[in-house]
Amino acid sequence: IDMGPEAGEEGGHVVAAGTPEQLADQARRYGRLSEAQRAKTLRSHTAEALAPVLEAGPHEKRVLHDFEAEARRLEGDLDITEVGRTTKMPWEADGRKWHTRDRVGRTGNPCRWDGRILADVVDRIEQSDLFSPTDWSNRGVVEIRAAKKSHGWFFHAITGEEWLLKMKFRVPKSTFRREELVPKLDLKPLNDMPELPLYGTQNRTKCRNIIGPWQEVELRVHAYDEIDRPVFWEFVDAAVAGFGRYVDRASQKPADLMPWKVLGRKWHLARKGFYGNPTVRWDVSLLERIFDLLAELAPKGKYQWTNKQVVTMHLPRGGRRPWAAVRTKRPDAVHVHLFGPKGRFPLGRVTGLGHDPSLREDQHDTDIFTLKFCTAADLQRGDLVAFLKEHLASREE
Repeated sequence: IDMGPEAGEEGGHVVAAGTPEQLADQARRYGRLSEAQRAKTLRSHTAEALAPVLEAGPHEKRVLHDFEAEARRLEGDLDITEVGRTTKMPWEADGRKWHTRDRVGRTGNPCRWDGRILADVVDRIEQSDLFSPTDWSNRGVVEIRAAKKSHGWFFHAITGEEWLLKMKFRVPKSTFRREELVPKLDLKPLNDMPELPLYGTQNRTKCRNIIGPWQEVELRVHAYDEIDRPVFWEFVDAAVAGFGRYVDRASQKPADLMPWKVLGRKWHLARKGFYGNPTVRWDVSLLERIFDLLAELAPKGKYQWTNKQVVTMHLPRGGRRPWAAVRTKRPDAVHVHLFGPKGRFPLGRVTGLGHDPSLREDQHDTDIFTLKFCTAADLQRGDLVAFLKEHLASREE
């Protein structure tokens, strides 16, 4: 870009712009103008100085880039989505090595807890035949599950923290007594570990009952000598034995531990399974009417009753995603989730249906409507049936 035509007050204008060759052409055109034409045209002294330099050379013929040839597919070309598809991340290629030796934390810093802790704990657990092979393939979690998938997981190791390895053991309730286990394992508070840049007064052993038949023991460990003691390995063996008792009971009497898998519809219509024993504000007849309504609208749909808190209805050609999911163990209302195509229905379409309807739009190909019902009269609010028919038709297209 050449500013001019002169300096100071006689400048300030763009007199030429372009490649050096274009400026030289402009200088040649200016030289062919008449005096009258020159008086009306801004002069580029830069272009006039540049023209003879370019004309003198040396010159080379420039090969023009062929964009069409570049875009043409050749044998062996890969689509960008295929690049790296077969490449495995380090925790997928050799998960044990990643979690016990390489160990890069979530922040990108190397993990400073001793990798032998995880390696030896896993080896100890794997001596039992209760479990499936250890799953090392996740970046920040190592999991050991029961041999039968429905019996759930026993051990989780969260490996992405820089200074502490977090280990969780899931055992039947009352397997351990907290007041006995905490002093027995004797994991000191962080304030008593000056070698770590961490602070806290709580013991690093937690033992608590969680939802369902479970007790969870969580340990946060840094050094190998903290676990390389007989009392720790006795704890691991006791946890494995406790989980084994759960597996035996679940295999012999599944209704005692997972009644929803045995009772199905009866479980979801029962006044059981609500967390914390709350007051349930809706009548069971409402849930029956919702089940019957969905079945009437989609007679070829199939209910799946084996989840503890949710009943799903799948359509014959609907793929893995259900059309409807009914949450049966919420005390405030029966929650009905409808899974439909992206952008087909606005939130305003369900205004007036049930209570406090909502729309989730964070899925890349699916919108999820949530309708809440407290009484049978709520099923008559707005034209619920018409909307359900439209929504169902959108899934069957």
